Amino acid sequence: MQGGRSSLGDLGLRRGDIVEFVIRGACMESLTTGEAVRVQRRKIYAPGDVVVVRRNDYWDVHRFLGYAPSVHGIVVLTQADSAIRADVSSATTAIVGRVECDVTLADRGRSLKKYAKAAVRRVFGGRR
Repeated sequence: MQGGRSSLGDLGLRRGDIVEFVIRGACMESLTTGEAVRVQRRKIYAPGDVVVVRRNDYWDVHRFLGYAPSVHGIVVLTQADSAIRADVSSATTAIVGRVECDVTLADRGRSLKKYAKAAVRRVFGGRR
């Protein structure tokens, strides 16, 4: 998913509004290219939630794995359903919001397992 450089305030997400994004790509099993998704900002995200993460020049719609400490403060770990490894960690402020979609207990369990792998990789020499 790609987007411009608009701020969260410009999008209405600071006020808790619901904003629509259109999916581009096939990295998430439950979402298809061209599908419109509704996104709402939250204070806290749970493992398995599908979130929009703002990167330098694009936006990712990936599964939230969890929070992790870093030298830069608390960061978030995310991963596409089709990816082998977690994404590069992001600042908590990079999360745009949670996609309104069904998240099963199995999704949450898989996310916790991926979080454990990513956390071990971070502790024992991974670059993430």
